[in-house]
Amino acid sequence: MTTQALTTTRKKRTSPRERRKWTIGEVIVMVVLAALVAIVASPVLYAFLNSFRTYAEITRDPMGLPTSFTLDNYVALFQQTDYAEAVLNTVIITVGTVVLLLAIVPMAAYGIERIGGKSSRFLYVLFIAGLMIPFQVRMIPLVKGFNEVGLYGTLTAVILVHLGGAASFGILLYCSFIKSIPIEVEEAAHMDGAGRMRTFWSIVFPMLLPVTSAFVIIQALGLWNDFFIPLVFLDSSSAGTINVAINRMVGLLTSQWQLIYTGAILAIVPSVAIFAAFQRYFIKGMSVGAVKG
Repeated sequence: MTTQALTTTRKKRTSPRERRKWTIGEVIVMVVLAALVAIVASPVLYAFLNSFRTYAEITRDPMGLPTSFTLDNYVALFQQTDYAEAVLNTVIITVGTVVLLLAIVPMAAYGIERIGGKSSRFLYVLFIAGLMIPFQVRMIPLVKGFNEVGLYGTLTAVILVHLGGAASFGILLYCSFIKSIPIEVEEAAHMDGAGRMRTFWSIVFPMLLPVTSAFVIIQALGLWNDFFIPLVFLDSSSAGTINVAINRMVGLLTSQWQLIYTGAILAIVPSVAIFAAFQRYFIKGMSVGAVKG
């Protein structure tokens, strides 16, 4: 058979598949997905459109469209409120907590898995038990404790609370990954004269890149969008975080709706950008975790 004939035969074999019609089940699935996308996206689109409207337009016709697209609300948000300071506080809390988590949690999980013994198992169970205790149970003792040591109302208190809450999940995630790493790799590094710390940061930690990517994205998005913990541990003298600042724009009698919608849109942008940029690493890390866990 000539090359031309073989190519024609392959095209005939693949063309029916390429022209395959959708089944009823696939059509139903696509309709359901489209409905879900519309439900999720409609509040964001509504807030985006209202971020270009004045307070009078919003109160007169809440479901109307903007008459003009200007950036007056975005300028007023930073001039009339503490939104800029709230953004800075949110960045400090998010970056500070993530850096501390990466510096502490992987090493702690490595020590639990590699040292072994009853003490390591006890620490592992203790960390996992932390996942079962609701934050509301720990909230009042934490507020009282931070107030006694003078940390209440500071960003340090918020970072420490987030650090303690995320450590248990991080230990669970990293321990399952470290189990899959061959110990022979570490033994070879020890024979070359590398100590525990150098072995971990030079050999083991680079192998944990998939789980680290997933862990960082999960925690960063959660920290950026968190509302309850900053609300509890930051007093009214602080600008708070982004969500706290937006919440303070809601008054008992009147609310600055044009600024609320504007602040909400600006708060969404970094989350969407981070997830869009690192989506493949997030999916890869979670899929590897599902296989190795």
